[in-house]
Amino acid sequence: MRNAPPATRPDTPLLQHWRAEAVRLREAHWGPLEDRAACQAALRAPAQLGPRILARAAWLAGHSPLQDCLDRWSLGARWALGALWLAAGLAGIGAAGAALNPSQGSVNLATALLGLLGLHALTLLIWLIGCLPGLQPATALSRLWLWLTRKIARGPDAALAAQAFLSLLARARAWKPAVGLLSHGAWTIAYLGAIPTLIILLSTRSYSFHWETTLLSPQSFVVFSEWLGSLPGLLGFPTPDRMAVALSMGGAGTASAAIQADWSLWLIGCLLSWGLLPRLLALAVCGAWLRQRLRRLAIDPDLPGWLEVRERLLPTHQSLGIDRPAPADGPVRAGAAAVRAATTHAAVLAYELGPDLAWPPDGLPDTVQDLGRCDSREDRQRIRAQLDAAHLLLICDARLTPDRGTAAWLDELDHACPDLRILCLGGPTERRQAWQQTLSRQHLRQVSDLAAWLEHIGFVPHD
Repeated sequence: MRNAPPATRPDTPLLQHWRAEAVRLREAHWGPLEDRAACQAALRAPAQLGPRILARAAWLAGHSPLQDCLDRWSLGARWALGALWLAAGLAGIGAAGAALNPSQGSVNLATALLGLLGLHALTLLIWLIGCLPGLQPATALSRLWLWLTRKIARGPDAALAAQAFLSLLARARAWKPAVGLLSHGAWTIAYLGAIPTLIILLSTRSYSFHWETTLLSPQSFVVFSEWLGSLPGLLGFPTPDRMAVALSMGGAGTASAAIQADWSLWLIGCLLSWGLLPRLLALAVCGAWLRQRLRRLAIDPDLPGWLEVRERLLPTHQSLGIDRPAPADGPVRAGAAAVRAATTHAAVLAYELGPDLAWPPDGLPDTVQDLGRCDSREDRQRIRAQLDAAHLLLICDARLTPDRGTAAWLDELDHACPDLRILCLGGPTERRQAWQQTLSRQHLRQVSDLAAWLEHIGFVPHD
């Protein structure tokens, strides 16, 4: 059974263009694909190159393992992203536990802030610098994500799916917001793990908070704590006063429980205001930025690969119909004319018939074209070149079980012929049921015998 048509999957613009880029790269690496039926399907799309390229790529991917490869890589990318964000959440929980140092019960505020906000501030600054035009964003986390995805989504054409995805993002200039979304999402999850851990530890254990220094003066901690507490103060978190800072200096005395509670809230407020909120804001900015870039996705007709299919998708020579009726050459008998009109462009084709089944079938009129047997790839190429029938009868051997190649060939013939009928000869009941299921799934109609098909196309036998 062939793959499900792409129309049965959620078809977002990103998926459509990713699929088209994968087809383009595949043809660039391994040569053009057989796309006669794909181009015929694409010609039903609006008469523009972009939509027809997308429709051609959808047909080709849906009738080959490529669509399954893209789905598998997409699923692997989601699993890798989930694993990274889970690791970030666990790292946030661990960082919060290490900052409070539960074995001692005494917290150095400077060390705790450096451990909880230092790396965050550095990476946020690097990201902001990377957003400047002409600079590349940091890629350590993105490389780790791609490495994990490659480990999870193994299989043929997995590298092609990744290459097409990265090429598409680069051409749409969406790589920077994509990297930002990955990074800020990880940091957001980390703080969503760290802040509840702080609250739980501070609610269930007794801690004392201290400022410790050898080089700096006590006044520097007063200024520092007031500056850091300004933003949390807007959210309602208290900022300890100068006396509380003095009592919290190493060796200055023991602060009261109320002052220690204020320091606890101040630390949580700093983590929320200077850690979580900036990452949430950057995450929202990257999300909007990425959506804006992806909305501008378009097919570049000058790319290698699209120039070769342009003539097939936008043919410059098209039939304009009949300009005027041709002059009559003379009287023609009405009966003979009716026979020729009814049987013009009708053909029969044998598909993998066993040698014990005679061909051509008995009773085949001379006016019906005999396309012969189709048993190999060379036969299919020959039939594609010869087939121009309006009515086609495909005679199959029902003793053979239809496979994916059979379904694809039936679909191609269905697109090539306006009126396709199937005649199944012989075969056990269970295999005939398999044929019935395949034909029903592809909405193909059957006939009971050759005479019924000739009657269907309006053949009138001579007396």
